[in-house]
Parts: sequence; C-alpha cells; structure tokens
Amino acid sequence: MKLSLTAVALALTAPLAMALPLEARATCPLNALSCSSTAGGSCCSPTNGLLILVQQWIPGWGPSDGFTLHGLWPDTCSGGQTGSSGCDSSRQYTGLASIVQSYNSTLYNEMTTYWPSYTGDNDAFWTHEWDKHGTCVSTLAPACYTNYQKYEDVNDYFGKAIALRAQYDLYQVLSAAGITPGGSYDVSEFENAIEQAYGVVPNVNCKSGTLSEIWLYFNVKNTNTYVPTDTVSSSSCSGTVDFPTK
Repeated sequence: MKLSLTAVALALTAPLAMALPLEARATCPLNALSCSSTAGGSCCSPTNGLLILVQQWIPGWGPSDGFTLHGLWPDTCSGGQTGSSGCDSSRQYTGLASIVQSYNSTLYNEMTTYWPSYTGDNDAFWTHEWDKHGTCVSTLAPACYTNYQKYEDVNDYFGKAIALRAQYDLYQVLSAAGITPGGSYDVSEFENAIEQAYGVVPNVNCKSGTLSEIWLYFNVKNTNTYVPTDTVSSSSCSGTVDFPTK
C-alpha cells in the first residue's frame, strides 16, 4: 500500500463530521485506521474500510471544467462489494432530494451541480446511493453519534463525498498535466498524472475507448479522515483514451 504524504497532511486538517460517544471513544485505538490492525470497532473506523470515490465524466452533465460524482462506495478491505441491498434497512429512505434540501440547502445546491443524474432524476439517484452505499459506512450509524439528529448521517455522507470531490479535483490535476477535453491520450498519461498529484495509483475506466469514470481509493482514519491508497483493480481503459468535451 502506498500513501501520499501530502494527501495525508491535507486530510488530517479535515474536521470530524461527528463526535463519538464517550464510551465509543474510550475503546477506540489512537489513530484508528480502517483495514489495519488498529481499525478498532465499527464506530472507530468503517468496517467496510476501503472506500472508493467515483468521479465520472459525462458530456452534457455538470460543469465543463469539472468531474461529477457517481458515488462514495464502501467496499470490504479485500475490495469486495457490500451487495445491492445496503446494510441497514431501517435507514433506507425515500425522497433523498427533499431530505437533503430541508436539512442543508447549501449541500443540496452543491449536489445539484456536482452530483447530477444523467437520467435527470436526482432524487432516485441520490436515494439509490444512500440506500446501497451510505448505509454501509459503519461510522455513520446513529449509535456512533453523540445526540444524533435524524438525517445527520445522510448529511455527513453526502457532505463528505462533495468535500472529497473538491479536494481531489481530477480536472485540475489532468489539466495541469496537459490532459484536456477534446484530446486523446494513452491511459498511462491519466494514471501517471494522478499518481504524481496524489501519490497513489487510480483506476481509470472507459466505455468503448472513451473516458467514463476515475476511481480513487481510501482507507479511513478516526471515522472521517480519508487517506488515499492504491487501487486494488486494474483500469478498464487500455491504449488510447478519448477525453471528450462537455
């Protein structure tokens, strides 16, 4: 596993989204790290401790100079998926767009810009992402909070994904390396530019030779500090990759 010291330093400055109850804090290892011998309990670091920030490039959707989000996906430490039905049916909600808008209108506006559904149905998209993936982030369980308020977990999940997208600005990294929309580049150029910026190997995915998504992998320290790590699977792109304009 290879970590970016710069990225770790940046991540350490990120505030915690929640406060662990006293009894949980007392049993957590110092600097608990998911997928390690110091992972601690499910409130100390995510049990599904390999999290994937999936950014997508879909012409016609989102800003012309920015990737949008597909999701923030918790996988098992070996890279296995958590399944299609989520991890907590009691917190699988409907109408996520209204929930987010009522709870945090600023976050809702950012999600509308940076997390749009290419089908045009943001509510269905966000509901799916929360029900399938958000409920599988064990540190977001209500029992892990002090004075939990309903939908606080939803706000923290989507808010963290939006913050990570801003922190790991793939468009800026690629542009600085001379990789811009409208051109074609070898997949190694994408991988090398991102590895130079963040110190880890990404997963670059294509559909019919055209860039579709870039996955960045993380372990999590102390519930909410995301530490980049190498991909556990190879890029699906090969050879020349088309990077279309939006």
